[in-house]
Amino acid sequence: MLAQASSCVGAFVVYLIIRTIYRLHFHPLSKIPGPKLAAATNGYEFYFNVIKRGKFIWEIERLHEIYGPIIRITPKEIHIKDSNYYEEIYASSSRKREKDGPYFQQFDMEGSGFVTVAAELHRERRAPLNKLFSKSATTDMLPILYDNLDKLCRHIKGAYESDRVIKLDAGFAGLTSDTIYGYFLGYRSGNLDSQDFNEHVRDGINALTRLCHVNFFFPIIQTIVGLFPLPVLKTLNPHIHALMEQKAHIRTQVVNALSGKQTKDGSALENVLNDGLSENLRGVDRLANEGMAIVSAGIETTGRALAVGFYQIISNKDIQTKLREELKSVIPTPQSRPAWDQLRQLPYLSSVILETLRLATGIAMRSPRVAPTETLIYGDHVIPPGTSMSQHNYFVLMDPEIFSEPHVFDPERWLRAATKGEHLERYLVTFSKGSRNCLGMNLAYAELYLTIATLVRQFDFTLHDTTWKDIAFARDFSVPYPEEGNTSLQVLVRNMIQE
Repeated sequence: MLAQASSCVGAFVVYLIIRTIYRLHFHPLSKIPGPKLAAATNGYEFYFNVIKRGKFIWEIERLHEIYGPIIRITPKEIHIKDSNYYEEIYASSSRKREKDGPYFQQFDMEGSGFVTVAAELHRERRAPLNKLFSKSATTDMLPILYDNLDKLCRHIKGAYESDRVIKLDAGFAGLTSDTIYGYFLGYRSGNLDSQDFNEHVRDGINALTRLCHVNFFFPIIQTIVGLFPLPVLKTLNPHIHALMEQKAHIRTQVVNALSGKQTKDGSALENVLNDGLSENLRGVDRLANEGMAIVSAGIETTGRALAVGFYQIISNKDIQTKLREELKSVIPTPQSRPAWDQLRQLPYLSSVILETLRLATGIAMRSPRVAPTETLIYGDHVIPPGTSMSQHNYFVLMDPEIFSEPHVFDPERWLRAATKGEHLERYLVTFSKGSRNCLGMNLAYAELYLTIATLVRQFDFTLHDTTWKDIAFARDFSVPYPEEGNTSLQVLVRNMIQE
């Protein structure tokens, strides 16, 4: 028995040696520059993303400084840091791009468009959703957003009257979560009805993202967690419980919609089911995972963008004054309800939002793509079909060759570029590019325009116990996180605007 065990160990060691030699010297990517350890084993990524907690992005940045714009960061993945090559990786539907399946298993959303690998299957799954998040559909759901904005403003007014600190980051998460739940699922999540904005709901989404790297290397953990009853999870880990509770709520809404039970105000999910959704797309598990993907994407990314934007607006009085003066042209009194169509025509507000999106980054993860049939060329390097390749959004959005002084919040850069005929929007990759760009982009824009316009027109804020370090991107947990904790924006309401 001992001899058999020794033989197995010996065979495994030989296998590892042969695999390492192959990866370093005979693999199709063996000529791509980069550290040998990263080419030989996924342990390199494991160390920086699991042990160092979401720091691989900064190691990738350091490696580019050493090896140049194209590097091999894992045995099968390359990373290209070249803003002008981004659209080659994240290409339009005319050039087939697939997702790297194993990379996206960390999110446990099988069957959703977000994790779908094959281009044709992704197109089939996404097509029914595209019209739900089109510009016209977003206009139709504005009453939900207006109602939620009114609730948020009542919270802020109450904080002013009682002279208490309010956590705008939590308020923004409450706004975005109530909006996406209400629109897509017809479910009144009621986070804005709670004094603390039901922060545990946000904690559930954050539990999903904070575990992404661990789940990538140990996907069985998600299966094990799913075996625990909710009451047990609540005792063991309240944040994981909040996540699984949300999944259960979404699944219930899907079951009800499939069985023909109508929500009080209707929902986008009911509309897509009633619009002849094909049978192969109507599975409960698939739709529940699709719903979880949409809800997850619709809460923290836009909520964080609002926190980034308001931190900068509050910190820059000149920007705040100029923005408020422009807003008066379409919002004559502070209590007037702004019209999205009018707001989109305001050049300075639009530039503030573009700059907000640039600094907010969107997702932090690499989101690798595969060109299954196309050989790509980068410089002297041939990228064979089937290669996993990526480029962090952050590196494009912070490219000093495109955005001078990239860490400075400068809305005027967009106005200057427009005057010169430069198209900076080409490099605004916050929502990604190509056939798999962000599904909810129009909704995100509506939330940004209306929230920034409404709050800037009605309130004066001062920061409270908050610095840029509480918001700045320091760790990649699929979405940007600060060095410690969650994105945090605490403020005092200094004044309510009267005219």
